[in-house]
Amino acid sequence: MAECPVCGAEVELAADAVVGELMECADCGAELEVLEVEPPALGEAPETEEDWGQ
Repeated sequence: MAECPVCGAEVELAADAVVGELMECADCGAELEVLEVEPPALGEAPETEEDWGQ
């Protein structure tokens, strides 16, 4: 189990979770990124910016 950095809720990582994987907090809906698998750690996913084909 890892803690949501936004609301503090316990978030369960899948057994096959990998660093960089994106997931959503079931309590607050925040988009999270797996930062570490052992020990489990989550962070807010980076905002994606518009790509204007440049």
